Amino acid sequence: MNILILAAGYGKRMQELTENTPKPLLPFRKKNLLSYALDMAQAIQEENIYINVHYQSDEIIRFVHENYPNVKISDETSRILDTGGGVKKILSKGKDLLIFNSDNYWQLDFLSDLKSGIDFFNKKAEITNLLFTNSSKEIFDLHQNNQNQLILSSDNYNTQFQGCHLIRKNSLKNYSNVFPLQDQWRQASKNQTIYGFSCSAHVTHVGTKELYLKHSG
Repeated sequence: MNILILAAGYGKRMQELTENTPKPLLPFRKKNLLSYALDMAQAIQEENIYINVHYQSDEIIRFVHENYPNVKISDETSRILDTGGGVKKILSKGKDLLIFNSDNYWQLDFLSDLKSGIDFFNKKAEITNLLFTNSSKEIFDLHQNNQNQLILSSDNYNTQFQGCHLIRKNSLKNYSNVFPLQDQWRQASKNQTIYGFSCSAHVTHVGTKELYLKHSG
């Protein structure tokens, strides 16, 4: 299994905060946002960790080379591939993929849930996508049914996406090289192959200016 950290976006929801600094490098408490994702990825102890970059890529590449020299760069500087294209590029290396958003506050208390979800995914070959979820908060954005399938045509939300997910290595072979990953999620929902994995730990999302300032402490 490979790991990908999504860090190529423009960070527009951060408004003026990302005019001169890419969102993954915004300071948050004791580190920057990207460091939390990288430390979590390294705790999984997979061989290959990738970061995709586009907006202000030079800054991110410099930070990674100086602080995480074993992490590999998936360079989208010349052309951003959207979430689906960025994921497809790494899936072409022939392994299943664990994906982290870089705008979550990753803490190691989530590691147990993460390892359990990976074990579950590895045992269930019929699942193409596994999204980590949590229903302890009241801000919901997904519908997970009693069989733990995700119903993306529904707005009867009852759980929250935790900002990381697993995808099977052949899931995007019929998609273009530039597309939003949600297109594949919707098709997987129709095929009943996208599931949620309920977590005991809650991951804080800080991907908007309001949330970032609220949780910065």
